[in-house]
Amino acid sequence: MMGLHQSRVLVVDDERTNLRLLSMVLRQEGHFVDSASDGPSALEAAAANPPDLVLLDIMMPRMDGFEVLRRLRAVEGCRGVPVIFLTGMEDLESKLRGFALGAVDYVVKPFHLEEIRARARIHLQLRIAHRELAEEQGRRLHSLGEAQREMLTRPEDLPEAKFSVHYRPAQEAGGDLYEVLPLGVGIHGYLVADVSGHDVGTSLVATAAKALLRQFAGPIFSPEETMRLMNGALFGWLQPGRFLTASFVRLNRNSGMVRAVTAGHPPPLLLQAETGKVVPMAAEGDVLGAFPDARFGVVELPIRSGDRIVLYTDGLLEDGGTPEALESALCELGSGPLEELPGRLAGQLAGASRGDDVLVLAFEA
Repeated sequence: MMGLHQSRVLVVDDERTNLRLLSMVLRQEGHFVDSASDGPSALEAAAANPPDLVLLDIMMPRMDGFEVLRRLRAVEGCRGVPVIFLTGMEDLESKLRGFALGAVDYVVKPFHLEEIRARARIHLQLRIAHRELAEEQGRRLHSLGEAQREMLTRPEDLPEAKFSVHYRPAQEAGGDLYEVLPLGVGIHGYLVADVSGHDVGTSLVATAAKALLRQFAGPIFSPEETMRLMNGALFGWLQPGRFLTASFVRLNRNSGMVRAVTAGHPPPLLLQAETGKVVPMAAEGDVLGAFPDARFGVVELPIRSGDRIVLYTDGLLEDGGTPEALESALCELGSGPLEELPGRLAGQLAGASRGDDVLVLAFEA
């Protein structure tokens, strides 16, 4: 585990004076420092030695900081690295654009060295804390024996979440799982996941995944951060070849927005009450637990009262069903009682097959 005094910082600025000054200050703090005066050089340096923190100038020739950050997220080992923008721009649009691309903070030029020290220290501490938390959770997972699966959350346990579910495991110990959690007043999270394999060990992985979700889901974490932290704990603990696919959806009934994060899983389906149309919330993403720097697909859409979202595992379509057949069935059955919708979808598409777990979860805005 790399300690704070051994952290590696990448400084990117086309002004040589700034570059030398920032590098000197950070080295005095005990950090390894790599420097670059333009975007292409920064990306090369990051690929050679993935940093724990990046200080990145926005206004640079050849490639501005926004483009550098966008490309940095595709560099192996750098997808989750915190980035602090160095900017002379005070306009809100530039700041919001930087945050939307994944920056965690910004410093306005001309900067004060004490501010640089303080902000670098804070974000490095957070980086290390998240890493240690994920590693600690991974160690705890190792100590789990033949733990029984946690009690499933039932619709009557959380009526304000407005959901219903149908779950039919293929064996006594199923590998599909779901969870519904309150994340704040008027905000709920809905997870549906599928553990690879069909042995008894899948139930242990499913239990662990639910425990991790409860640990890492909450108002202070975005759905993407929740998935990244879960992935960090699962990676290295899961046996080779074992992984999870998952969809995690956060519904904010206060703002009327729904945000879905996909990890190699079939897309959530949004049934619009007003139009009767089905909108797949499709986005490609890596599976959970297989890669250290997994990337997840994200879709955010407005949602109105009465709209419904359906999450499901691939067992629903095991008998030769197609996504098109599922969308058609949802259009046909979606206006019926919410509590009947998952079971009716499963009955129409999965039939009596017991070859795989079948899980369907539906909820309403």
